[in-house]
Amino acid sequence: MHIFKPTIYLLFTAVFLSFSYPVPSQNGTETCGTVITSETLNSYKKIGPQLKKYEQSFNKMTSLGKKSQVKTINAIPIKAHIIRQSNGVGGLCISDLNSAISTLNNLYADAFMEFFLCDGINYIDESALFHLKKGNEKNLMENNNVSGVINIYFTDYIETNPDESICGYANNEGRNDLIVMKNSCVSNGTSLAHEMGHFFSLLHTHGPDDAMTTEWVDGSNCDTDGDGICDTPADPKLTAKNVNNFCEYTGTATDAHGDTYKPDTGNIMSYAMKGCRSHFSQQQLARMYAFYQTAKSYLACPTFNANFTVDVNQTCESELTVHFQSSCKNITKWEWDIDSDGIIDYTTQNPTHIFKSGMYDVSLTVSNKTKSLKKTYSKLIKVGNAMSLFDEDFDTVETQNDLNWTTKDVTENGYNWLLNAGKTPSDGTGPTLKNNAKNYMYAEATGAKPGNVAELLSPCITIENPNSEITFSYHMFGNHVGALHIDLKTDAGYINDIIPALIGGQQKNQEDAFLETSIDVSDYAFQTINLRFRAVRGLDWDGDIAIDNVLLKTIDVPISDAAVKVFPNPISGDILYLSGMASTENRTYEISNLAGKVLKYGMLTSRQINVAPLTSGMYLLTINSPNSKVTKKIIR
Repeated sequence: MHIFKPTIYLLFTAVFLSFSYPVPSQNGTETCGTVITSETLNSYKKIGPQLKKYEQSFNKMTSLGKKSQVKTINAIPIKAHIIRQSNGVGGLCISDLNSAISTLNNLYADAFMEFFLCDGINYIDESALFHLKKGNEKNLMENNNVSGVINIYFTDYIETNPDESICGYANNEGRNDLIVMKNSCVSNGTSLAHEMGHFFSLLHTHGPDDAMTTEWVDGSNCDTDGDGICDTPADPKLTAKNVNNFCEYTGTATDAHGDTYKPDTGNIMSYAMKGCRSHFSQQQLARMYAFYQTAKSYLACPTFNANFTVDVNQTCESELTVHFQSSCKNITKWEWDIDSDGIIDYTTQNPTHIFKSGMYDVSLTVSNKTKSLKKTYSKLIKVGNAMSLFDEDFDTVETQNDLNWTTKDVTENGYNWLLNAGKTPSDGTGPTLKNNAKNYMYAEATGAKPGNVAELLSPCITIENPNSEITFSYHMFGNHVGALHIDLKTDAGYINDIIPALIGGQQKNQEDAFLETSIDVSDYAFQTINLRFRAVRGLDWDGDIAIDNVLLKTIDVPISDAAVKVFPNPISGDILYLSGMASTENRTYEISNLAGKVLKYGMLTSRQINVAPLTSGMYLLTINSPNSKVTKKIIR
């Protein structure tokens, strides 16, 4: 399992919370221990700017009194897996399950979240799992997990390696989306809500470990210490020994400044007695809302969801006809807001709409007899808006949703391009803080499968000068890097591999700088194009691929023949590429050995030369024009 590396931004691949918490109960104390690594904390810091943006949006909705008017836009599916004895005896009662979901919805309503049971209950009749040892859930996940929902496994007893009884734990790394719960804890208060809080990124109010909190009572370091949330008071770690039966804090501990703690014994993320815990703070609600929007908005029940597809979503023309298709069958009502202006534009299942120049959010609200939910796709439709001065370093965007670029998980298996800065989540692959502290895009290999494909399509780029090239930087380090293909889209369609594909690791060390290469686009002068980066996932997780600094260079002075470049050199295949020439017109080429014998020659009809059937060795390539010639050494 690979955990996140410290970063500042990213579209976030989720985190594993190894949570085994002993929450003090009214009748006794269960063992307690939360394990949250420094990598986990750094992964939260990494997406801080994205979270902050959504938290601000949440606070605006609530401060303007809109909370009561906002429909539940985050309908979150739960798949319940109830473990019983091999003979079918035992297991969580249905009434307790329904009650627990009802409690969740009451507590999470102010975070604009509503949980619902997706496609009934999966019963697992296996006595060996009825008393589950933490770590054995991996077999459960492999055989039972449903993709795209929160899988909650309910069992009679859970123990850790030291044979301590625990109430539950959560795993939200990648798309595992797992919570394991002890039955008696489900039917006893807010334990499931507590676990769900961890799933949506909340820490315990006393902080990430069991040591005395370093948060100060005056709140001056509230955003960096404790739980990192400022409207939850500093908590010295509540227990049955410092909270009485009236839910009053009776401890006398003081912080580093000598101030006495005044914790909130009613906070659900505290270790107060279960009967005391009743609420989340406003900022906790905002944080969970923001984390959902940033990292978990893909959650959708296979048989009831607001997902839809489009036949096309981007054009460089000034008009685009889009056909929408909602394939979910258990829906009786569709409400389409084509441009997210709050006005319903269509109520049919599969509408068609003509878009004019601009970028558009699209929202769909679906309903059946029992529930409704809404999903918004940010900047889904992009029409026109071609740029002739194109310089993209990704540093001006704060979240993935701010991108003008289009990302696509081609194989629909969780492999996609993400916005990031600094290190990528898995150790031993991708850039580091030292070679790139600013934003870039990368394809995260962890959680995907070999051969999965992720596409990143640029905005429309107009080539106004016949002497133009596009440069970009790339970082490909790891033991199992796949390949990066660069394609060009024109009015006639895609031209795949406009330059040779970058295959395998390209850097020798992880901290090596980004490399740069160029794409000669002179042949596409006076056209509008899109650039597509097509990442193919390698054999294992350590194969992150990153790109940055995509720049269109238009040069007013014609490129001289003396600046001709050849690549790749050494030649990895049969095709040798040329760049730096103002034109290929009236030019010939010759390939000779070092003794001067001409082995291959011809007219240049493009900026590509097929060097077959040359064998391995060193050769001289000569480009002849009416007024000059250029000679380059090439290696086959």
